[in-house]
Amino acid sequence: MTIARIAAIAAITFAGFAGAGLASAAPDPARLGPYEALSTCERQGNIGIENGEWGDYDCTGGPGAWFISPR
Repeated sequence: MTIARIAAIAAITFAGFAGAGLASAAPDPARLGPYEALSTCERQGNIGIENGEWGDYDCTGGPGAWFISPR
């Protein structure tokens, strides 16, 4: 095999793995809420940042129905 062919195969393989990683990082809709307490929403929002699910977030809604709004 030529170096160019090996590089092309490596690039395609890497792109496949990178795409799979992005798909798995999509937030689970059930994790977005609702949460009873604002503190729970904030804790779950911070976990989402740590897991790479979103870069930042806001907790929207009100008592008994807080939702994570990824940004």
